[in-house]
Amino acid sequence: MIQKKHCKNKGLVLCALLFLCATGFLRAQFRVVGYLPKYTTTLADHINAFDFTKLTHLNVAFFNPDVNGNFPSSQGTGLDQIVTKAHLNNVKVLISIAGGSNQSQYANLLLNANRAAFINKLVALVSLYNVDGIDVDLEGDNIDSNYESFVTELADTLHPSGKLLTAALAYYTRTKISDNSMAAFDFVNLMAYDQAGKEHSPYTFAKLTMDYWRDTRGVDPVKLTLGVPFYGYYKVGTTLMAMTYKDMTSAYPGAEDRDTIKRSDGYVVNYNGKTTIMNKTALALAKGGGVMIWQLLQDDITSNKSLLKAIDDKIHATSGWNAPYLTWKYDLATKTGNAGALYSSGTTAKSSTSKSTVAGFLPYPPYGSSMVFLGANTGASFLIDSTTVPYNIKAIASSGSAPSKFTWYNVYQASPVTAISFKLGLNAALTNGQLIIPFGYSNGTINSSTFSGTNQLTSTNTAGVFGAIRLDFYGGNFATLSFRNTSYGYTTINSNVFNKVGTYDVELYCNNTTTAQSYTKNATAYSLPSQKFNIWVNGTLQQGAASLTNFSASGELPADSVINSFTINTSGNSGTPTTVPPTLANSLQAKISNVDMKLSFMEVTEPGMVATLSKVAVADTKTEEHPMKVMMVSDRQVKLIIHSTFKESSTVVITDYFGKIVSQKKVGLEEGYNEVLMDVRSVLSGLYVASSVAVSKKQSMKFKKI
Repeated sequence: MIQKKHCKNKGLVLCALLFLCATGFLRAQFRVVGYLPKYTTTLADHINAFDFTKLTHLNVAFFNPDVNGNFPSSQGTGLDQIVTKAHLNNVKVLISIAGGSNQSQYANLLLNANRAAFINKLVALVSLYNVDGIDVDLEGDNIDSNYESFVTELADTLHPSGKLLTAALAYYTRTKISDNSMAAFDFVNLMAYDQAGKEHSPYTFAKLTMDYWRDTRGVDPVKLTLGVPFYGYYKVGTTLMAMTYKDMTSAYPGAEDRDTIKRSDGYVVNYNGKTTIMNKTALALAKGGGVMIWQLLQDDITSNKSLLKAIDDKIHATSGWNAPYLTWKYDLATKTGNAGALYSSGTTAKSSTSKSTVAGFLPYPPYGSSMVFLGANTGASFLIDSTTVPYNIKAIASSGSAPSKFTWYNVYQASPVTAISFKLGLNAALTNGQLIIPFGYSNGTINSSTFSGTNQLTSTNTAGVFGAIRLDFYGGNFATLSFRNTSYGYTTINSNVFNKVGTYDVELYCNNTTTAQSYTKNATAYSLPSQKFNIWVNGTLQQGAASLTNFSASGELPADSVINSFTINTSGNSGTPTTVPPTLANSLQAKISNVDMKLSFMEVTEPGMVATLSKVAVADTKTEEHPMKVMMVSDRQVKLIIHSTFKESSTVVITDYFGKIVSQKKVGLEEGYNEVLMDVRSVLSGLYVASSVAVSKKQSMKFKKI
């Protein structure tokens, strides 16, 4: 737990510390389950193959019986040494049975006539090897009509002696697992990998898997352990080939920071690098009870590339938002399409948009869209600079009022609590111009002039803007830093931080909720008030007049709206021909790299709690006898409960906070309560309004899709 070392407001510190204490308690209960397969004659060969201190549970895979239910003794060779070391490190060991391949003998062993005898042999196995329980990994056709009776009876036998019963569950067999079976398990390991398609284990599949068990099935989140893969796949013709993470990192430098590599033979491998593994860990911290690894021997343990270490680092993070948070990194070294490395202005304005599946001039963003724009006859350009590690985008500033613009917008899984980070390299000695960086909300159609369009941010009310900072390059050796105020002008912060020639790590911590949010920086906890943001430059919190550090939002974005976009614009670099020495137009250069967004979940799952902001909406209507209710059924559907005094028709509409309709249908209401399901699968995370418009009554309610 990180304690506040320096603070003037003890009340805020107390709140921050209480939050940290609660978070620390929940993370202390968080599971890290690793599977250890027996690939050699003795399990003892692997006793130094991974860090036991970073695990809570170790599943030894796989033990399988013969047709009579007897387990060959060779399966347990060396297990005693593994168990001894595990128990010395407070790690529980479970024997995992079955596995992904079909094990036909189980069909007979689980029959009523044979089940009790087989359960007794499993219990004897637990006693023989002094392990802490059994993990059931029956999959596919092995989950038959006797599965429920088997696991419930096995649980009844194991639990009185304090032994655990867990299971590995695949998404494609989810409907085969009954509620009674789920209740028998102490926890379950969700195999959120091996999905058919281009990506076998993207973040979206992990979220879909968690949402199904947590929200659709109502399983206590503390029982859900999110599975992550330490391997990838590539296709040779129609054959799917596997490649371990450690083989990728040893052969391809930088593989640990990506999710795809192109092999020397031309095949593309899809896998999870460190960032995605840490994001899945954050998802599990926010919405579940742990993470599971298949499997430990595939990790690269020889350096800082280890995925197990990445999981541990995320669990015990000492910087960033104190609630679990995602980090989307924009890797500028990914494919840049067919536009080449240089994008220059011409006699007409031009732009190029990239998406996660289609690259324009810019590389693929991980989520959302990115764009560069150049006005006509401005002399501006963008260059993808591959001579540095990491790559950067070199921007030559626009000489006129039309900006040159780099923007990343409409980012997936956004949050009202977001930190935007980037490295900014300046080469602007003696010249003029300005650099404006707005940040806020866009869904691709709203705020097109700010984030996904062509205009510079002006001094008028612009929907969607949470805030903006500006650097003015006029006179002296330093640029003037200012922030957008509630009159849509700019208030000076300082003129002594941004030397016109230098490199700066910039972080913008933004809180667009109605309550304070906390984060940790430089081993110090900070409480960020509602609708405020902090600016950090090279590790230093920026202060304005009267030691102001919590800068107010501009008031153009409603509270609780997500922040999913930002843009960097240059303009006005006309040069200074009358100065000594004179400077030319387009002499302001800015390099942009290390771009990322840190998106906070703003919630911590407590044991035993299922209802969260993603499950139940909060009322925002006038008090009435039968108010509308809104519930998220899944990330694809929202359920409206509408009461009607009459039998009549109604138009049910869901709009975003700016009034754009995102889902609509006509329904017939009966007298009393009516349930209406609305499709929201294409709707981004954010704040929305559900309305029912009938002749007798109009009802509305705000809700938040997480």
